[in-house]
Amino acid sequence: MTSWPGNLAPHNESLFNAVLSTLDMVVFECEEDSSEFRLQGLPPEWWRAWVGPADCTVLDLGRCSPFLQEYLTGAHLVWAGTPGATEKSGPWTEPDRQGGTMTREATALVIGSKKLVLIERLGSGFKEMGTIVQRARERMLAEERTAKAYRKTETHLISKLEVSERTKDDALALLQHLGLAALVLDERGHITFASDRGLEILGMTAEAVIGREWEQALPLPKHDRMAIRELINTASDRRKACVVGIEGPRPSWVEIEVHGDPRHPGRHIVIVHDRTELHTLRRVLNEQASFHDLVGKSPAMLRTYQLVRDVAQVDSTVLIEGETGTGKELIARAIHSCSSRKHKPFIAANCAGLTDSILTSQLFGHKRGAFTGAVNDQQGLFEAAEGGTLFLDEIGDIPSQVQTALLRVLQEKEITRLGEAKPRKVDVRVVAATHHNLSEDVVRGSFRADLLYRIRIARVQLPPLRERREDIPLLAQSFLGQICTATGKTIERLNPDTLRLLMSHAWPGNVRELKSAIEFAVISCKAKEVLPIDLPPEIIRAPAVPSSSVWIPLPNRDEKSRFLAALSDAKGNRTEAARRLGVSRATFYRRLVELDIDPR
Repeated sequence: MTSWPGNLAPHNESLFNAVLSTLDMVVFECEEDSSEFRLQGLPPEWWRAWVGPADCTVLDLGRCSPFLQEYLTGAHLVWAGTPGATEKSGPWTEPDRQGGTMTREATALVIGSKKLVLIERLGSGFKEMGTIVQRARERMLAEERTAKAYRKTETHLISKLEVSERTKDDALALLQHLGLAALVLDERGHITFASDRGLEILGMTAEAVIGREWEQALPLPKHDRMAIRELINTASDRRKACVVGIEGPRPSWVEIEVHGDPRHPGRHIVIVHDRTELHTLRRVLNEQASFHDLVGKSPAMLRTYQLVRDVAQVDSTVLIEGETGTGKELIARAIHSCSSRKHKPFIAANCAGLTDSILTSQLFGHKRGAFTGAVNDQQGLFEAAEGGTLFLDEIGDIPSQVQTALLRVLQEKEITRLGEAKPRKVDVRVVAATHHNLSEDVVRGSFRADLLYRIRIARVQLPPLRERREDIPLLAQSFLGQICTATGKTIERLNPDTLRLLMSHAWPGNVRELKSAIEFAVISCKAKEVLPIDLPPEIIRAPAVPSSSVWIPLPNRDEKSRFLAALSDAKGNRTEAARRLGVSRATFYRRLVELDIDPR
């Protein structure tokens, strides 16, 4: 056992040395007034490998290491300070005498009056710790780089999102400014977006539409929903717009277009166009061109339509006057259809050519055995028309006895069957028609004056076809379509020369004769249009009725041809040609220049 000088030598020297060896540490005490340090206890083996095999116990530590020399300069401040204070040098690495390197750490401290320096070798644990610290530092740096990349990506995405939001806001503002009605459907058919105009047309709120399936959200009839469903399922290059009716407190008509969403193959963009005004205008125009089964838009027919509407509002007896074939039964049916009796029967009876007994039995019915052949009780037309309308055609031809019975029915609202004595109450509106001048019949004594005054409370005068020739093209085209549908023939139009021939005919048989002529032409026609030669011979050979006040429509010619034809028909009179075309003189002259037509 070596004995160590110095005041720090422990009483149990072996224990002190064992502690130093375990801690792999060497302890020096600073000599008073000297730069030398005195070794305390036994140094570990690495100490000799560093400073050499010298056995001296007093050393100038500053000479052992430049780093230690610099550290000891600062350590004096610790020794001069508060007792118990310590100052660590931090690890440093220097070469040793064997050509390797060694990492150490020094600690300066004061214990009592002793100024001590503890030098510790940092071994494998320090290296492992350094490796761990290095890995941790590298990981931290990697995470910092990753976080930096994330922040950069986040900044980029936020920038793109802001641009996208601005673009969306701009598109939405433009959409709203243009008033375009649009809906966006997702893959399940749920509405994900609806423009303000779209909600306005649908008459719904965003809360009631957004997120709901379109078939549940839109107030559409079943057949319209099926039409839109078929439109969605149709390939995009074969889709066509469809017009549907929106139900609800404010019914409207809209045109639906369906487009694929370019951003997603399963989504759809629905464009909604409000066509209510156009539909209403078209309906009004159609009503002007036709009224129930009546066709024509001449002033005379327009007045007739209005008169029918007025007459239908009351329950008075009506007399329809007009030549044979003008369509008196159609007027009677129109009055019934517009009246409050429209859901009750409409019974038509032709009074011409029947005997007293047959007509009386037909109108009022009979009791079994009332006359020969009456084997059962028979209800009459008045009873059959209960609650509805009875149309008595050719009332001017009814026998005088029937006139008397009819007058009683109109006055008393009751009928008596033949062979019975008990009257029966009836609620029937009578609409009568005749081609006679009943006033003259009254003068001649063939018609009862009191019956005339009873049935002529309301009157409708039907004009003959020759007084409304402008309706002939409409009527002819309408009959052509009806007859082609019935016969299965495909004839597209009437040749302009054919139409001109029809317009110039006298039409003594009125509309009925025109329909028969078109039916004859359809049977004769072998082409896609009806030629003059297809018309009945009496029309082809009949002398033309002079008429220069009616425009002859040429539906299948271009505008230049129409203008040239109008000039030709008007024999060069430009004012007349403009009138035939239905345009003003100024417009007519302007179009002549634009169409490069020499009016001479």
